Amino acid sequence: MDEAEPLHLTATLGFSGKVPSGLQYLPGGTHIAYPLGASIVVRSVSTGNQKQAFLDSQAEGESSVTCLAVSPDGKYLASGHAAFGQAKAFSYLWDLPKVISHCENGAPSAGGCLLHSLQQHKGQVQSLDFNCDGSLLLTLGGQDDNAIVVWDVATGKGICGSPAANDNSHCVRWLNSRSDRFVTCGENHLRVWQVCTSTPKLHPVDASMGSIRRVMQCLSISADDAHAFVGSTTGEVLKFCIDRDDIKPYNEPDSNQPSLKDYSRKRLGKGVRSVTCVINPLTGNTNIIAGAGNGSVQILNPKLEPIPSHRAELTGAITSLSLAPDSKTFYVGTELSQRYSIDISTFTPELRATCHFGPITDVKFPANCSDIFVTASVQDIRVWNAKQRQELLRIQVPNATCNAIDITPSGTTIISAWSDGKIRAFYPESGKLKFMIPDAHTDEVTALAVCASDDDLGPEWRMVSGGKDGQVRVWKVLADTQLMVHSVKEHRGPINSVVCSANGSQVISSSDDGSCIVWDLNKGIRIHALFDQTVFHSALYHPDESQYLTCGANYKIGYWDACDGAAIR
Repeated sequence: MDEAEPLHLTATLGFSGKVPSGLQYLPGGTHIAYPLGASIVVRSVSTGNQKQAFLDSQAEGESSVTCLAVSPDGKYLASGHAAFGQAKAFSYLWDLPKVISHCENGAPSAGGCLLHSLQQHKGQVQSLDFNCDGSLLLTLGGQDDNAIVVWDVATGKGICGSPAANDNSHCVRWLNSRSDRFVTCGENHLRVWQVCTSTPKLHPVDASMGSIRRVMQCLSISADDAHAFVGSTTGEVLKFCIDRDDIKPYNEPDSNQPSLKDYSRKRLGKGVRSVTCVINPLTGNTNIIAGAGNGSVQILNPKLEPIPSHRAELTGAITSLSLAPDSKTFYVGTELSQRYSIDISTFTPELRATCHFGPITDVKFPANCSDIFVTASVQDIRVWNAKQRQELLRIQVPNATCNAIDITPSGTTIISAWSDGKIRAFYPESGKLKFMIPDAHTDEVTALAVCASDDDLGPEWRMVSGGKDGQVRVWKVLADTQLMVHSVKEHRGPINSVVCSANGSQVISSSDDGSCIVWDLNKGIRIHALFDQTVFHSALYHPDESQYLTCGANYKIGYWDACDGAAIR
C-alpha cells in the first residue's frame, strides 16, 4: 500500500491575540509576524497580497508561543514557548530573510529556517528581546523560573544568567544604542542591568520608586535611552530615568541610580497592557502610545497627559502595539484576536483581520460547495470565504458557546447547538434568527445533525440533537413550529456527535461513556450498541453504509459491522 502524501499548510485564519507583544512589524515594513498556537505566521501587510509563511519547530509536545522578538537589523526572529508541567521550555531562533523569501515565493512551509533551539527556562519563556546590533538575545523565564539568560546569537550558546528579581518579572527590553545594557520590570520593581560578556557577569541596579508600589507588565525604551516607560495593572504609565554607572568594584558606591520621575495621573481602564514610544515629527518630543485592558488606545504627551484627539476604542484588551518603520502607522493586536492598523496623524483605526478568539468547536461546508464554510466557537458563528480567506458574516450570541453546527441541504438555514441548552437557526445571508428551540436539552446541547434526505424547503424536515445530559432527541421542523418526535436516553455521558444515514432512517450517536448507539429515527428505538474502552469523539457511516467508523481518545479508528454491530478491527 502506497504511503499517503502529507498535508501541507497553505493558509491560516487566526491570531493568538493573548500573547503580549505578539504582533510585530518586521523592520522592512512590508511584513508582519504573529503567533498562532504553537506556530508563527509571517505575512505581507499589503491588503492585496495574501502570501504567508509558517514557522513550526516540529518538536514533539511543543506548546503554544508565549512571546516574539525581531532583531533591529531584520536578520533574526526569536520565539519563546511554553512547556508542559515543569519541563524546560524552548526558545527558537529563525533566519528571518529566509522566512520572508519563502513567503514571497509562495512556499508557506518555511522549512530550513531554524537556526538554534535554546532551552533553559522552566515552564515557559515569559519575554525575550535582541540587543541593538543583534548579537545577543535575552530571555526571561516565567513564574516558575523567573531567571534571565543572555545568549550568543551566532553560536546559540548561553553566555550568562541570573535570577531576575525577588518578585516575578514580566518584561525585558534592551536599550536602543547600547548592546550591553537592558531593563526588566515586574512586581514592584524595575531594574537596569549591565552585561559583561568577557567576565561573564550580569550586574543589576534597582530603580528607586519611593513609596509607590506597582505591578508593571509592559515596557518601552525611549529612542535616546534616557527613559523607560512602563504600564501598570492599575492603569498608569510610569516614567523612569534609567541612567546608571558602569560596573564598578564592590567597594565603590554608585553615583547614578535609576529612579521614578513621573507617572500619569489619569488612569486607563483595566490596566495598561502595552506601551511603545513614538517621536513627534513636529516637536521632536517623545510621546507614548498606551493600550489598555478596556480596549482603548491613547497617545500621551511627554508630561504623560492624554491627547484627547488621539484616542481610539477597539474590541478587546490591547496586547500588542507595533510601530511601523516609518513611524506613521502602527499595528494593534487585541485579546479577542483582532488586528487593527492605525494612522497616527488621523488616529482612525482600520480593522485588518479578525478571527475566533476561543476554541473552534465545529466546521461545516455547505453541500456541494467548497468556496464557503462555517465555523462555531465561543459566543459566535462565522461564515468565511475559503478562496479570499475573509470573514463574510458573524452571528453573535453573548455569554454562550456554540458547540455544534450544521447546514440544511439547500443551504438556506444554519442550525446551531448552544451551551445554554437552546437550538438556534439562522439565515446564512443576513445572520438573522429564523427560529429557536428553548430548553432543547436540560443541559448544554453538544451535538446536532440535519437529516440530509429531507427536503428542508418542503413543509417539514427533521434534525437530531444530542445533549450533555446523554439524551438524543429527534425534532420535526415545520413552517411555524418545531416539535420533538422522540427523546431517548441510554448514554451515561455527554453526546459528542450525531450523524444521520443517507436515507434519514438511522442516526449514530457517540458519547463520553465509551459507547456508540445506532438509533431508528422513525421508531425511536436502539438498533445496535458499540462499546470500547475509550471516549468516543465521533462516528460515521461508511459510504456504502456497510460499516460504522469510530474514533476516540485512544487515537484509533474503529471499524464495525453494520449488520450486527460487531467490531471488525
